[in-house]
Amino acid sequence: MNRVSKTVTILLLCLLLTGCWDRREINDIAFVVGTALDKEEDKYRVTLQITIPGMLAGSNGGGGGGDKNPWFLKSSVGETVRGVTLKEQTSTSRKLYFSHRRALLIGEAMAREGIAEALDSIGRLPENRLSALPVVTEGHAYEVLNGEPTIEQYPGEVVRELVFLYLSKPWTLKTVVNLMLEDGIDPIMPLVETVDSVPEKIDKPNKNIGVGGLAVFRGDKLTGIIKKQDTHGILVAMDQARTLELPITVPRGEGKIFFLIRSNHTKIKPIVNGEDVRFHMYTGGRMSITTNESNFDTNNENNIIALEQKMNEYMKAKITQDLKLLQKYNSDALGFGRIIKTEKPQLWSQLRDRWYEIYPNITFEVEADYRLENNGAATSPFAVEEEDIAE
Repeated sequence: MNRVSKTVTILLLCLLLTGCWDRREINDIAFVVGTALDKEEDKYRVTLQITIPGMLAGSNGGGGGGDKNPWFLKSSVGETVRGVTLKEQTSTSRKLYFSHRRALLIGEAMAREGIAEALDSIGRLPENRLSALPVVTEGHAYEVLNGEPTIEQYPGEVVRELVFLYLSKPWTLKTVVNLMLEDGIDPIMPLVETVDSVPEKIDKPNKNIGVGGLAVFRGDKLTGIIKKQDTHGILVAMDQARTLELPITVPRGEGKIFFLIRSNHTKIKPIVNGEDVRFHMYTGGRMSITTNESNFDTNNENNIIALEQKMNEYMKAKITQDLKLLQKYNSDALGFGRIIKTEKPQLWSQLRDRWYEIYPNITFEVEADYRLENNGAATSPFAVEEEDIAE
């Protein structure tokens, strides 16, 4: 290789050593780990949860345990979400950085008025990553963001972990925006709330954060809140149930048995007769017994068959009952309209403009087929005399 060739090679290699032209030093960044959006009259309140770097490892350097939170809140009011964020930047000594945001909390009042404008503002900036998890809060979102976490360092992280425990495939900001833009399906989000850690008669309670159920939408507007005990059938129908444990009354004897759904799969098919539309829903999977608080013998094969039948009857009734709540709030969160659009496009073109008049009155035929793979014990029920066991 001659001298000219070597020179050209060196110059070309230098192009690979330009470094990060848009780098930001960590000492110049304020990490936003959670955001709460609320509506106050005709204005927006934006509350940011920002980390305090010097306290991330705790006051004693041992990974936590200090008296003060490793975060603080900044909250302002303005006419637009972006305008409030810019306002908060003017009183922050470091550049606000949103790429580490774990959760976006939307207050109930704002959700009822519509979230499209706010999400549009958030989605236009690349650093507002759409992988954050959106939730709706019962009441003001900033109150939940100001919760008192006991295990995680930040309330925003608590919200994220709770959602992952509640849902098998959590909805991200990107998912919610896509659902808002698609025909025949409506968005749905987890509902979070503050809960007392212990009764006041025991100790001074902390304001913990918990999942309270589901917030259902029609388009970009919240139409109803479904409490957690009424969401089990909806989650099963959506294949979103994770660590779902339900009690049933035993076929014979007294007491209840708790069963855990370990896996489930749901198929929905439209049954069409002209413009008359019904849906057949098949759901099935594997379950196991976690607790036997009854005198029912789960070692007997005939009893297992009777128990499976009882479980399936319960699941069928539960799904039917919970889906009626979605119809009550006129929210097609399961996407029955989208199923028609996909499988019967010509019919959808006739029903599309009238879908929300038709949807509250459609009927479902639910078929449940869950199998018990583990009866949870190798012996008869604990602490029950043999003569008292229901054979």
